[in-house]
Amino acid sequence: MSAAFSYGRGVDDDLLTHYVSEIKKFPMLGEDEEFELAIKWKERGDKKALEKIVASHLRLVMKIAGGYAGYGLSKIDLIAEGNVGVMHALQHFDPSIGYRFSTYAAWWIKAKIRDFIYNSWSIVRLGTGKNNRKLFFGLRKMKHLLGLENLSEKDAQVIADKMNVTKEDVITSDIRLTRKDFSANSPVEEGGCSWQDFLADTSASPESATFEKQEYAYRKKVLHDALNTLSKREYDILCSHRLHSPTKSLKEIADTIGLSTERVRQIERNAFLKLQKYVRSVEWDSQEAARACGAL
Repeated sequence: MSAAFSYGRGVDDDLLTHYVSEIKKFPMLGEDEEFELAIKWKERGDKKALEKIVASHLRLVMKIAGGYAGYGLSKIDLIAEGNVGVMHALQHFDPSIGYRFSTYAAWWIKAKIRDFIYNSWSIVRLGTGKNNRKLFFGLRKMKHLLGLENLSEKDAQVIADKMNVTKEDVITSDIRLTRKDFSANSPVEEGGCSWQDFLADTSASPESATFEKQEYAYRKKVLHDALNTLSKREYDILCSHRLHSPTKSLKEIADTIGLSTERVRQIERNAFLKLQKYVRSVEWDSQEAARACGAL
């Protein structure tokens, strides 16, 4: 069992050959022996039984991990994840069901390896939906079966129909699978600078940001002053119909204050005209704007 835990996630690739030779020393288990060891581990917590079961399935992990070598990740990392899958399988395995442990363990091994690949593929988080995972692991196989190198929209629709997903999902996944991450800090071949030096800064300048903040504060103050020129009835009706959330209809307001809908409409209209007149009469005052901004 020592080999199983001595060669884990941190092993360099040049030790892979040695790891393979080591795990070949562990014997494969027969069905009866496997069952007895599983019972010992589940019912008695026998660690020696646990070690024998895990060690005998290291070659199965190797075989399954080899099937995912095309994703460009370290094989030793895939093996380490597969070994974790074996441990998870042992925690959940019920010997009384009657299935071989290897059959049950294979599902967990694949699940752990696939999770690792999916989460390690890109520094940008991939989608978590069911279709995203289906396409991530199935699109490459489907393209190979159809003999496709580059994906046209027609090809994408064919694959989408076969995999029961949308054409847009197929195209998006193909782009993610065929284009690896690119760091903006990567150096440019000439000039001694990085690619991020060519990115335009689209954010507002400090001067523009300050001006926008002052303008917002000033407009807010002007609106507040304009509302103070209204009577209480005008203020209540205008705010209820235009400014509150949710707003109220003129009929709702009329029913509340006991006036006709037409009378409420007239009051609201006159109040709004008063506001417009006041706001248009006020000239921009930079000093007042600065004071209003400081008061926010």
